[in-house]
Amino acid sequence: MRYISKALIANGLALAVGPFCIAVQAQDYIDVEAERAAAAETQPAGRADPYGAKPAQSYPTTSYGIGAAAGTQSQSAANNNPQANMAVADRGGNAGQLLLQVQQLQQEVMRLNGLVEEQGHEIRMLKEKSLERYLDLDRRISLLSGGEAGAGLPVMPPAGSAAVEPVASANVGNNAPVEQPGEAQAYQAAYSLVKAQQFDGAVQAFQQFLRDYPAGRFTPNAHYWLGELYLVTTPADMEASRQSFMLLLDLYPNDSKVPDALFKLGRIHYDKGNRERAREFFDRVIQDFGTSRSAAVKLAQDFIRENY
Repeated sequence: MRYISKALIANGLALAVGPFCIAVQAQDYIDVEAERAAAAETQPAGRADPYGAKPAQSYPTTSYGIGAAAGTQSQSAANNNPQANMAVADRGGNAGQLLLQVQQLQQEVMRLNGLVEEQGHEIRMLKEKSLERYLDLDRRISLLSGGEAGAGLPVMPPAGSAAVEPVASANVGNNAPVEQPGEAQAYQAAYSLVKAQQFDGAVQAFQQFLRDYPAGRFTPNAHYWLGELYLVTTPADMEASRQSFMLLLDLYPNDSKVPDALFKLGRIHYDKGNRERAREFFDRVIQDFGTSRSAAVKLAQDFIRENY
């Protein structure tokens, strides 16, 4: 009985002390593992202890559907966030709008460049035509001053000489205009502005002359010179020129300036792009005045040969 009691006491002590021993052994094991890990870090590369401590590795935690559910919830939350979606859409939309605006601006620049080139070409053509008309008018003035051509046209007196009465255009028939008092002086003053190449002032002077002498002896000449002057002013007024020449044809069909007016009407219609109408006036000059000494006949023939 006494031996049994001692055995029981020994076993109870073993049971009581056992957990403390296990804890001490575990602590010793942990310390040994830590020392091995520190020693492995201090060893040179390539000489690591194959039996030494290995670094701890992390493995994905298995949550048995919990992680997947969380990812699904995050996606649902993003889809249910309209402000975030709108911000992304706005960034994409702004980039698209900027690209579209750049393309539109490029197209507009190309269109404007084309217009500039076209207008530049038109300006060059207008300058060439204005220069041609100016030279033609200057040639006619020189011929009249020199008395080489233009019979029946007003003749300017030589510089420094006494004023000579300008000669009016020759008109055939009973309806020839009669010179009125003061008409010759007014016409001479207007024509002197043409000679001085003061074309704007000459236009105003001849307009005033027609208001003062609507049926005078020099009225046909005034209509003709207005038609010429409207073509050389800046800008040229082709319609006003056409009307002046047509008035000369309608009111004074037998005037000596009719061939020149017909040729000018042909040039005006040609410059306006009406080639058929222009050809009618050129042909009329040749047919009606081919046997005359008018310089307009040769001008019409040369123009047809060069442009038709």
